Amino acid sequence: MKPIILLVDDSLMIHRIAAQILSEAGYKVLKAENGKKGHEMAKTWGPALIIMDIEMPVMNGFEATSLIKSDPSTARIPVIIFTSLGSEEDIERAKNAGADGFINKPVDKDELLEVVRNVLKNKE
Repeated sequence: MKPIILLVDDSLMIHRIAAQILSEAGYKVLKAENGKKGHEMAKTWGPALIIMDIEMPVMNGFEATSLIKSDPSTARIPVIIFTSLGSEEDIERAKNAGADGFINKPVDKDELLEVVRNVLKNKE
């Protein structure tokens, strides 16, 4: 069975591009458009990995990551923060929320796949 990756981002373009890259690499991709929906889908599906944007409506990526990491049913799922906000402060906030990795936008196929593989390998 293909590992499930939950992609939480409000950008349809990111959904299309990242989902295609991940699908072609052999992953099943589920999509959520905000952090609240991402947390709900994480509880329902128990994905192998979550890729989380920061700036989203309803619930941002920091809040959603914190919620996922504090919920016993989802706490063990690794979360990679995926954003165009790449400042040291944002990286620190992501780590404090419990993020397991950080990728800058725009999408770079090789970097995305490398970080996903490394995080999933470290999870085993």
